Amino acid sequence: MVTRKCPICSSKESEKVYRQHFSGLSEGGLFDGYDVVVCSECGFGFADDIPDQSVFDEYYKQMSKYEKEYMGGQVSESTLSTYQEIVKTASTVLTDKQARILDVGCATGALLAEFKKSGYQNVTGLDPSSSCASTAQKLYGIRVLNCAVSELSEFETAFDFLILNDVLEHIRNLNSSLQLMRGLLKPNGMIWIEVPDVSLFSQYISAAFQQFSVEHINFFSPTSLANLIQQNGFETVGIWQNARQVETIIDPALSAIFKITEKKPAKLTVDRKTKSSMLEYIEKSFQVDSGILQKIEAIVASGKEIIVWGVGTHTQRLLATSHLGKAKIRAFVDSNARYQGKQLNNVPILPPEKIKGMHETIMISSCMYQEEIAGQIRNDFGLPNEISRLYEAG
Repeated sequence: MVTRKCPICSSKESEKVYRQHFSGLSEGGLFDGYDVVVCSECGFGFADDIPDQSVFDEYYKQMSKYEKEYMGGQVSESTLSTYQEIVKTASTVLTDKQARILDVGCATGALLAEFKKSGYQNVTGLDPSSSCASTAQKLYGIRVLNCAVSELSEFETAFDFLILNDVLEHIRNLNSSLQLMRGLLKPNGMIWIEVPDVSLFSQYISAAFQQFSVEHINFFSPTSLANLIQQNGFETVGIWQNARQVETIIDPALSAIFKITEKKPAKLTVDRKTKSSMLEYIEKSFQVDSGILQKIEAIVASGKEIIVWGVGTHTQRLLATSHLGKAKIRAFVDSNARYQGKQLNNVPILPPEKIKGMHETIMISSCMYQEEIAGQIRNDFGLPNEISRLYEAG
């Protein structure tokens, strides 16, 4: 693990506000936790004590969870609605339908497909997952460059518009990545960015501490996002705070459009909101967690064997911070083929079809996908097992 300087102001001084813990996979995982810190100089919030960029690049190639294979690569109605809103907003500044667009971290290409529907035909994607790249071509006829951002040194033709939708929160080397992407743009090029909004974390809590996920290592407010981008040769066109519907939950999002500039960067504005927002989020997460912990304790006290469905951030955190690690877990289940065949806490991770004939109670370890998983258990796989929900059914 490498100590991280502030990605915005390069200060080595930071204050730890929380330690996030995870129980790691037998192979292919990132780490068993990180420090959530706030820069003492500019106020930016980020994850410290994490690996270097090459480890993240390899992780997203091998362990991507954005293929939506169990949905045939399609996105949900709520995600599709968000994508349509993004296209609508972007079209107010991107008036030329011949504009060349690059979506960095495009997953299966559904957002670019919406741009195509709106008349933009010169669209290209970039994603480190080979499966995402092939799915985008198959579903939407979209060309996707199969590599990580850090591996893309040049392109044959400059772009008018770059999309970084839910990307910057995942990148360790923010400045070098932004400089690389700036070099892909035409002189008047623009960039769309959407990231989780740390200043509103405490107002939209579904699962406790879920915003401090395995993959999210930067926590942006409107101030810190503007600071970062302006230091890398862009000026602000607009920044908006949104509440995005994601499956059954609502997440706070920060959306912005920036434009290339040759102006000297403005002096950094100290972010005085992030630290207090994080502390409030942490306090409220502990409150939300209390009910979940009680349900897990009851499961452990029963002494019954269980099957746990879901092995992502939610489960990995609970295994490290609750009594779930003491439960008699016969198997973990996940629909993502990249998890299957591995182990979590020395217990195998199976595909759903492999638990047919097993009679243990299935505990669903997910807030966002709880009801979708329950539907899969009954309707898709026809499993009669008792289902244990950690969250009230919506």
